[in-house]
Amino acid sequence: MINIQLDSNYNNAKDFVNNIKNHFSQNKNVIFAKRNIIKVIEYNGKKIVVKSFKVPNLINQFAYRFIRDSKSKRSFLNAQKLIKLDINTPKPIAYVEFFDPLLGESFYICEYFDYDFEIRAVLRDNNFEDRDNIFKEFALFSYNLHQKGVYHIDYSPGNVLIKKEDNRYLFSIVDVNRMKFIKFDDKLRFQNLSRFSATDEDTKTIAKEYAKVSGIDEKFAHQQLSFFHQKHQQYLQNKKRLKRLKR
Repeated sequence: MINIQLDSNYNNAKDFVNNIKNHFSQNKNVIFAKRNIIKVIEYNGKKIVVKSFKVPNLINQFAYRFIRDSKSKRSFLNAQKLIKLDINTPKPIAYVEFFDPLLGESFYICEYFDYDFEIRAVLRDNNFEDRDNIFKEFALFSYNLHQKGVYHIDYSPGNVLIKKEDNRYLFSIVDVNRMKFIKFDDKLRFQNLSRFSATDEDTKTIAKEYAKVSGIDEKFAHQQLSFFHQKHQQYLQNKKRLKRLKR
């Protein structure tokens, strides 16, 4: 059984979506290949991003068939919600699920966002051009996300894309399958930002800029972001130790 959901704005992509397995297998333009595989495919003169999710384990195959939405479906539905909230994310085209009878392969298909760099590049380079202004606009973008109730569970440096337009920066979020739509308290705001500090100075800068746009006390903002950043770093260290022990 095949389940296909096509966004109503992309009926002209129906043939592409219906033959997604062939298009994906024949294309070699891989931009990401770890647990999942992402390719950029040109179709009718436009670049399209196709994400192929790893076939889940047996328990999740059952769960995605009968209990909860698959990652591809969640990506599609969350992207549609973000667009309605006027938050930038690559426009969703479709998702496709293959069942036999449990979930096997699944694909999420969206437009390609022609970005200039990820915010990860800014965090890694202290001499990145216009770094301070990028952080200011990132703080405002994050604040708008939070004000609209968007909790991106995988809000991390590799999932924030940036395109420079004139003297401003356009931000776009990707990898949106794990997301909640909730009301934020002040602590949760900084917990959500905890992955974006490469140094103590970055932590201080991001906290300061977020405090400015949100009206939150700057000292409180710095304390909270520092706390959650350190907590996240400890989590990563523990994760590495567990991996070494398993070897």
